[in-house]
Amino acid sequence: MAGTTRSASTSSWEIRKRNPLIPLGVAVVGLAALVIAFEVPHRHSVEDNLTDRTKVALTNAGIDADVQFVGRDGTVKVGSADEKDKARQVTLGIEGVRVVDVQAPPKVETPAVQQQQSVSVKLLVDNGKITLTGTVPAEADRAKIVDAAKQAFGAENVQDELTVDAARAADDTDLAGLSAVAAALGKDAKAGVVDLTEHVVTLTGTVASPDAKDKAEAAAKAAARSGTVRNELVVGQAAAPEQVQKQLIALPTVEFENNSATLTAQGRAVVENAASILKANPDVKVSIEGHTDLTGTAANNQVLSENRARTVLDTLVSLGISTDRLSSKGFGESRPKVQGSDAAANAVNRRVEFIVQP
Repeated sequence: MAGTTRSASTSSWEIRKRNPLIPLGVAVVGLAALVIAFEVPHRHSVEDNLTDRTKVALTNAGIDADVQFVGRDGTVKVGSADEKDKARQVTLGIEGVRVVDVQAPPKVETPAVQQQQSVSVKLLVDNGKITLTGTVPAEADRAKIVDAAKQAFGAENVQDELTVDAARAADDTDLAGLSAVAAALGKDAKAGVVDLTEHVVTLTGTVASPDAKDKAEAAAKAAARSGTVRNELVVGQAAAPEQVQKQLIALPTVEFENNSATLTAQGRAVVENAASILKANPDVKVSIEGHTDLTGTAANNQVLSENRARTVLDTLVSLGISTDRLSSKGFGESRPKVQGSDAAANAVNRRVEFIVQP
């Protein structure tokens, strides 16, 4: 019995001698338990402290936010993207904060408020006839212009292509007075244009005498009231190429039937005025360039632009303009004048341009 007891005691001592790490392991486990027992409540205390101090600092800065910390790393949720930078700066300024992730809903861009378009009117005078185009805000405004034009030129010589759009801003220009400006150009005026755009009255075309030019300018100043008048009229002679280009640019948009190369009545009237400009300037050559909007396929738009440009060329030839002065080409949708595909952008991009050649 005694021998057996001594043998067991000896065996236990030998095991401890052969495994000295066992007591150390027990000690490490015990120490870890003590650290955890101390650190967990301490960490929670740090997190709560940082959370409280951050909320107070953000509130004082005028920012309402949801704050959460894991250790010394914070997450701050603000209500607006505009507050992100300020919230980050405030939070990082708090002692004890290591990093912060500031979160906010995506910033929603407010669409730009489009400026209300104003009255836009063009009166085209050629050989005693007048064509009215453009947009006015009320039927009463349209009637003023038309009645004055009929009185000045005779009802049979007035072509009314004006449209009414209540969304247009009112203009303090004397709209009826614009017809008086057109009459002042004289019955011998060639492709005379009275153009009211953005409160500016521009006069282009060819008149018979300096007196007619002066009278037209005086009438324009009376009609424009507080607006600006630009007198670019040419007296009884061929204009310089750059003046011819200005006259052609001043013409209204050449209109066609929808998705067609067939001219509308208004489109025909504009081409007739272009012909008058070219007749008054026999040495000028022009390229007729067709453009479309983004509606439809690129291939169809290319063909449509070519056909429309060719229709204008053929119409000018039928009106007496020599073919050796004209060329045509189409660019489809490849050269938009403005960006966008809404109705307003489409109306601008859908065009035929007369480009004076050097």
